[in-house]
Amino acid sequence: MMKDVKSPKGKELSKPLLKRLTDYMWGKLHSPIYVEDMASKSNMSTFHFARSFKKTTGHSPHKYLTTMRLEKAVSLMENDDISLADVASESGFSDQAHFTRVFKKRMGTTPAAYRKKLKKSA
Repeated sequence: MMKDVKSPKGKELSKPLLKRLTDYMWGKLHSPIYVEDMASKSNMSTFHFARSFKKTTGHSPHKYLTTMRLEKAVSLMENDDISLADVASESGFSDQAHFTRVFKKRMGTTPAAYRKKLKKSA
């Protein structure tokens, strides 16, 4: 008997586990975070973890992490004293160019233009 390939597989992550994982991600946001490490902390295989994470949050671990990094970057950009290169670094992006590409793709504008708009509205 063949299984329906489209049927949802995997269990959702428990709320306490998801909280531990998001706390871990926030704590290490400035450095590389690997799905394998999160899977290990969850006592799951990488594949099973990624599937369960997406089922729980609606996003892949990578997309969720990128969203967290962008949230941190936006909050850091409110401070004019920190350069965009430092914002990128502190938010966990590999460099300012990578940060700019991801920011523009998700936010529809560059970090510099966003910061300029923030200044005007303040």
